[in-house]
Amino acid sequence: MFLVMALIGAPFHAEPAIAAGQTVAVHDIDGRIRVRVGSRLIVDARKHAERSDPNAVVVRVEPGPSGIVVCVRYPPDTQRSCADRVDGPGEDDTHVDFDVTVPAGIAVVASNVNGAVDVVADGRASASSINGGVRVEARDVDAATTVNGSVRVRIRERSTTPLRATSVNGPVEVDLPPGSGVTLDAGTLNGDIDAGSLSVERPPFGPGAHVHGVIGDGARPVWLHSVNGSLILRR
Repeated sequence: MFLVMALIGAPFHAEPAIAAGQTVAVHDIDGRIRVRVGSRLIVDARKHAERSDPNAVVVRVEPGPSGIVVCVRYPPDTQRSCADRVDGPGEDDTHVDFDVTVPAGIAVVASNVNGAVDVVADGRASASSINGGVRVEARDVDAATTVNGSVRVRIRERSTTPLRATSVNGPVEVDLPPGSGVTLDAGTLNGDIDAGSLSVERPPFGPGAHVHGVIGDGARPVWLHSVNGSLILRR
């Protein structure tokens, strides 16, 4: 039997000021991002590893062009700004898990490389990962994407803003407000499509399913795509 001892870094806590209508962007590399609605902007992060020193990894909170930017910096780039392009963690196995609360009306942009993204916001939101599931529930959503994982979107208010929800390996589910008008472009190579009253087109030979059509007034363009996964649109 092997006993693995986790190394826990000092907790990170920040409460940066943010003005109404601005955006908070959270960029993780290895960990998970969880965003919820609160009375003020609070950024908490927990760092943990099996081999590396978690305290050598830095969480940065900086002013950005449209609000606040939060990012993770691994050695030797701990002094580099969130705006700088840097290398990944390399051999450092530190994970950084974020818990963020965001006031109503603040937009959220959350991106990850290895880990899930779970956003519940009272404003506009977008979320992405490469290896991890993505869930977004907000007043409005621009995009929800991943490569490996499921995508689930719930939008509370009608909008004409284009929505893109995609995965390569995983299902995609979108819930729009009742009565929303949609111009839909949906396609999957291996999976089914449920788009309500719209008919599903399949090739005479080989895999694949596509839906192109308009529901209601067609006011909102929606793209739903996966390679290996089913697609569901509800309204």
